Amino acid sequence: MEMGIAFNQIKLNIKRGYYRYIGSGSGRKVFDLENGYVVKVAKNKAGIAQNKSEYKISSIDNSDLFAKVTQASNDFELLIMQKADNIYNISYVWKYFNVTSKRQLFKSKELQNIKRRYDLLLGDFARRSSWGMINGRPVIIDYGFTREVKDRYYY
Repeated sequence: MEMGIAFNQIKLNIKRGYYRYIGSGSGRKVFDLENGYVVKVAKNKAGIAQNKSEYKISSIDNSDLFAKVTQASNDFELLIMQKADNIYNISYVWKYFNVTSKRQLFKSKELQNIKRRYDLLLGDFARRSSWGMINGRPVIIDYGFTREVKDRYYY
């Protein structure tokens, strides 16, 4: 896992404020590495579990629906992922999947497949903040919230 990435250096650079802060959720903070990638930093056990889920899903998925994870630290405190451009309106996602509502999006074959395959909770995917654009295509950038993570850390 840790080949080639100096995770200790990244941690130090975050402490020093070298990377632009992008945002955060309940379990993680995200920083721009300024090289086409972001680092997701776990704030707690739930964040570590989300990093682990994303790492696992990315390593076996071939759907092109997810931003790819390139590496994670051994303790899953840090996760390196492709950087996506912001989506300013969820309608970009609807248009891409040829749907006109959140409900239709959730019923789409693509989302039903990944829901089943990875035990994902689709509720998160209604928010534009869960999506980004890579090469002009919407991709899911926040997919660590599996049923297992929810049941274990968010009750």
